[in-house]
Amino acid sequence: MNKKKKEIIITAVVLILIVLAFSLKGFINSNDESQPIHGKIISEGTNSSSSKTKNGISHGKVKVKITSGDHKGEILTLDNLINDKTYRETTANKGDNVLVNITENANGTVKSAYIYELDRYEYLYLLILVFIVLLGVVGGIKGLKSVLALFLTGVVILKILIPLIIAGFNPTSTSIILCIGISIINLLIIGGKNKKTLAAIIGTIGGVLIAAIIGIYVSSKLNLTGLTDEEIQMTIYIAQNAQFNFRGLMFAGILMGALGAVMDVSISIASSINEVEENNPSSTIGELIKSGMNIGRDIMGTMANTLILAYAGGSMYLIMLVYSYNLPMYRVLDQDAIASAVLNSIAGSIGLIFTIPITAVVAAVLFKRNVKKDDYGHNVEEKTIQEN
Repeated sequence: MNKKKKEIIITAVVLILIVLAFSLKGFINSNDESQPIHGKIISEGTNSSSSKTKNGISHGKVKVKITSGDHKGEILTLDNLINDKTYRETTANKGDNVLVNITENANGTVKSAYIYELDRYEYLYLLILVFIVLLGVVGGIKGLKSVLALFLTGVVILKILIPLIIAGFNPTSTSIILCIGISIINLLIIGGKNKKTLAAIIGTIGGVLIAAIIGIYVSSKLNLTGLTDEEIQMTIYIAQNAQFNFRGLMFAGILMGALGAVMDVSISIASSINEVEENNPSSTIGELIKSGMNIGRDIMGTMANTLILAYAGGSMYLIMLVYSYNLPMYRVLDQDAIASAVLNSIAGSIGLIFTIPITAVVAAVLFKRNVKKDDYGHNVEEKTIQEN
């Protein structure tokens, strides 16, 4: 079995396990008590006199048919108020699938129940599964590797980074270490163990560290947290720590936001320089650097726009809220959340810009490091001959 076939089989097996983890509900939560109780709203109350108002939200009664668990098939009359124990409260409509919390009497009958969330996760699981299949079909082995890299990134963020931050570890140092680890693992999975990948790793780490330095310095000067008052209250409640490091949390967001774009740029430049060197072995280090810089300039504008538009899209509601007060630009920029979004996008973009020359120089040097001239002045790669 050749190396490529073995690589495809290993990657496919890992992805099948990932798909099973998303597809089989019992695979993740084997304990029946931890399974969510599903319901479907079959009718809404129409008697306005029975409606109530809570936190400014007017709601009445709805009939919910339980579709899973021990009470499957039962119809309950519940308040039409979705309260997931945060500051967000909404209502549901007829036909919506919801998640229900049920408290039982000693004999197993329903003592009390309430709707705590709309059922969204099943549709998201399906969407994720479609995404994985499309990556595998269109991208081939590279697409499968991308899925594996994304899965590992998600595990690191959800199972390592977030728990460590909540537990009280310094968000700044934790996010730097994990971002470097994520970049190394992802690039090795996607690009393999070679000079191209090494150049991309060095370029990525350089760009991320520059974005980190800018984020730390500017956020301390501007005294930013990046959160609204409600988000601060919820974060303090979750972490159970009034002295929580909000600036460090914002900094972790800067790194995570920049990491994807920086990795994209670094591997693109390293791959391009690799192609140039393979097609024109006589190229000098200077010529390879020049080629890398030219390619990087074409990428730079679109990737910077990607970062800025991503943060602008994520802050759209806040921008609309601030804009509605018709404040001058300096007042808009003075808002903590707005200033933080600007810092996130600019710091990430600056890190991305520095990634281009770092990757170009490192890639050119690595590709030419073991090359010497022959008697005719052509570049010849040194090869080690093994004695049998």
